[in-house]
Amino acid sequence: MQQASVEKFSDLIGGIYDCVITPERWTGVLDDICTEFGFATGALSVASLTNMKAVVNAVSGSDLAQMAQNGIGYGADIIELWGGAERIQQYPLGEPIVQSQAVRQDVIAGNRYYREWALPRGLFDAVAVGLVRDKAMVGNAIFSQHESAGSIDDAQVGGLRLLAPHIRRAVTISHFFDMKAVEAATFAATVEALTVGVVLADEDSRIVHANAAATSMLAAGDPIVDRQGRIAVQSTATTGALQSAVAQAAKDEATLGQRGIGIPIPRPSGDPFVIHVLPLRRSHMRSGLIQRAAAALFVASASGPPRMPHDALNQLYDLTPAEIRIFELICEGQTRAAIGESLGISLSTVKSHLFHVFEKTGCRRQVDLVRLAKSLTFPV
Repeated sequence: MQQASVEKFSDLIGGIYDCVITPERWTGVLDDICTEFGFATGALSVASLTNMKAVVNAVSGSDLAQMAQNGIGYGADIIELWGGAERIQQYPLGEPIVQSQAVRQDVIAGNRYYREWALPRGLFDAVAVGLVRDKAMVGNAIFSQHESAGSIDDAQVGGLRLLAPHIRRAVTISHFFDMKAVEAATFAATVEALTVGVVLADEDSRIVHANAAATSMLAAGDPIVDRQGRIAVQSTATTGALQSAVAQAAKDEATLGQRGIGIPIPRPSGDPFVIHVLPLRRSHMRSGLIQRAAAALFVASASGPPRMPHDALNQLYDLTPAEIRIFELICEGQTRAAIGESLGISLSTVKSHLFHVFEKTGCRRQVDLVRLAKSLTFPV
């Protein structure tokens, strides 16, 4: 990227995090993403599975009523257009999946939604990013390409890949605000009303403020602890991962990436918990709560038990969901070509992700990855 694009990219990320507090800004963010990367339309849909309500619904280049109508009239066709429900479940979260690369052209050409709605509007291809897929929420972002713009290129896919972890973090934390006990006029009052624990910390992870739920957790020393004024957990490794994410959020939220999304907290007993890190420094809106705070840490029950070695790979090596999935499939003995086919990505993308896996884990051969997988247990 040239310097102007880097600055624009940082602004996009700042706008994404502002949407945690003001969800109505998502439409503007989608407009900016479409403008920056040349997409014709964009849609963001995240729904809570606990209360069956939308956490986020926003579109660019269309309208919500049309999106809802398409979902009703073409629901099964849209699912087929992305390879079917079972295939969709295999796509790694955060990895942009280009429709024309993931699904055979004859399947696309024969699809009712594609023939009747997309193609007449000149929308001949699309790229989807899975954002969340667990017992609590399901959500994705989809961007369509107009035929006049040509094929979806590497720059568009790469840009979405960089934005994806920030969007994932924002929509995940938005779910906690959806659960607030009362409507509040300010972010400060909203944080106090949340049933999940919220700790505000400075760049050195020193506790600046804790809401009532977090104060109770700190008093009990479970699942978070106050260690000489700094936020920590019982696990040394997890504390290191948490404090590193806070420091990075304070330094440059644009490079925070996957760190700080769902950091698992090992506990001797009881239900598992996770911590999500929300940067606060860049935006006046977010920093208005307490100026010394660099990040807000949301401590909440996990949507399911920890996955091994999935969570260890995330926490210890900062692997993205796509890198973790490729790691797992390599360890199962699948070839790179077979992995690309099952995940709906090109062979070159598989090779690129695998290179990063080797680089981050320090492994040199695939057999080393297998040994590493066998050695991993839930982080301690």
